[in-house]
Amino acid sequence: MTTLIEAETRVEAWIAATEFLLSRKQMLNLVLTVHSPASNGAFHGADPRIDEFYVRENQLPLHSVAETIFPGYEYRRRGLNGVFEVYPEELYPAIKKYNRISWGTYAYRLVRRRKANGEEMNPLQEMMNKMRDEIPLRGTKRSCYEVGVAEGEYDLPLYNTADDGGRRMGGPCLSHLSFKLFGGAVHLTAVYRSHDYRHKVPGNLLGLARLQSCVARETKQGIGSLVVHSTYAFLNGSKGPVRTLIEDIRTGTGGSRGNDAVVR
Repeated sequence: MTTLIEAETRVEAWIAATEFLLSRKQMLNLVLTVHSPASNGAFHGADPRIDEFYVRENQLPLHSVAETIFPGYEYRRRGLNGVFEVYPEELYPAIKKYNRISWGTYAYRLVRRRKANGEEMNPLQEMMNKMRDEIPLRGTKRSCYEVGVAEGEYDLPLYNTADDGGRRMGGPCLSHLSFKLFGGAVHLTAVYRSHDYRHKVPGNLLGLARLQSCVARETKQGIGSLVVHSTYAFLNGSKGPVRTLIEDIRTGTGGSRGNDAVVR
């Protein structure tokens, strides 16, 4: 069974998917398509309400979850140097000391991996370099280029068989990122092996949108669609508080603008 949910914004996609899960609790292959991932649209006051809910449930706030996917704070302060050098060399070692968020190694895996020969590499940097090299060719090799971007050249695998293969729990939930250049915009597809729609998906969507925004900005392209494929989606815990949160978001569209998904 596969269920597709299309929405204009991240909040709308999460609300629709969560309401769907409220009557099921868990399901396979829930796919979200967000057409404007950089915007919360009319729900610009949703983030503070979601954070209040997470405080009551003793969970990490949206921004903290988003930072495990992409260090947007460092990107705003120091640009790519903050992402490629400051975060992995200075911040990540400190983050690892806290067991509560030790699962969130996605951002580190994006910028620090080792090849088969032991040589260190930066997957995100290499991917963006490929994009920059190919973008000028679109005018003369449009058809070839469009076929080429679908061949997996911009894929970033986050599951490491050697490190993660023996884990049954606690391993990376975000398994794969696939970027595409199409229509002058950067599109992103993320695959999750297991996805917590109560406590993690809103922050995951924010972090993915920030990553997508960074790649679009650095390659001088627009921000396209964001697709999230939750191969296993679940919604644990009492349903009442979640229903109340959704109703609060729908009826209280004013207030603070919350977290910005566009990293400038």
